Amino acid sequence: MLAGHFVAQGLHAVATLAIPDLIAHGHVTIDDLAKATFCHGPSLHRLMRTLASLGVFAEVAEGEFSLTPLGATLRSDTPDSVRDKAIFETSAPIWEAWAGFIGTLRNGEPSFPQVHHRSVYGYLADHPEAGADFNRFMTAQSNLHNAAIVDAYDFSGIAVLVDVGGGRGATLAAVLETYSEMTGILFDLPEVVTPRTQLQTSRFADRCDVVGGNMLESVPIGGNAYIVKRVFMEQTDDDPVKVLRNCARAMNEGGRVLVIDPMLPHHAEPHPNRLTDLLMLVLTGGRCRTEPEFRELFNRSGLALTRVIGTRSPNFVVEAIRG
Repeated sequence: MLAGHFVAQGLHAVATLAIPDLIAHGHVTIDDLAKATFCHGPSLHRLMRTLASLGVFAEVAEGEFSLTPLGATLRSDTPDSVRDKAIFETSAPIWEAWAGFIGTLRNGEPSFPQVHHRSVYGYLADHPEAGADFNRFMTAQSNLHNAAIVDAYDFSGIAVLVDVGGGRGATLAAVLETYSEMTGILFDLPEVVTPRTQLQTSRFADRCDVVGGNMLESVPIGGNAYIVKRVFMEQTDDDPVKVLRNCARAMNEGGRVLVIDPMLPHHAEPHPNRLTDLLMLVLTGGRCRTEPEFRELFNRSGLALTRVIGTRSPNFVVEAIRG
């Protein structure tokens, strides 16, 4: 476990150097890979053999490598690609934030702003290359998650679906594509939802409105259901309560709120979302929550939790109606 960061940095390196893509396109020898990536051949060979021993690659002949199914997920052109995750989550700014983790444990404040003297999003705005890595990661992750959400939750009967904090519209577009009778409203900060022609919902312009605004102040009225996807995990409890109250006031009679977030099990049962919970602690001070903690958020907002639906992704759909 203590050597886990050795593995993470090795995966980060081959993802950043696009070695899985190179192998997929026929560059299989160490000499070819080293030349294509401007690397020292013997050093690269040592890394490749280490990752081969962990099942990421296979050394099919001396100094010649192939991809395993696991390693293929580090390609940039596969539907289950995690390459951008490997690049971003182990990049220098995130790595440096983890170095301040003990400070977070002592003062309860996220270490990223303490280390970098600005928020995560402020840092990304000031560093366009890191921001581009993050945006690719978010898009790839969203595409993986959206199919799982549409498969798990029955959106039929929802006339108007409002995606609160919906970013570039990937989630709403995935739902609208499946439910042809539904109309949608994409809602996020004005600078996020412009230009509209570049939004993923633009192909549904005839049945999807785009509204700019601040979810902490208000949300569009008249929705039958409101999605809030992977927003609350970045926040402490006060902001989610504000957003949920705004949704409760804005939605039509019989409406519902669908919070889509990673959820934690009770007590200390193992779950991959526990690591995401720590990442949120380090980056933003947010958290992943248990079902009782979601129930408490809803109760404070005038809503009542009705059901929790798991998906084949880290996300759960937590449904609530007016209490």
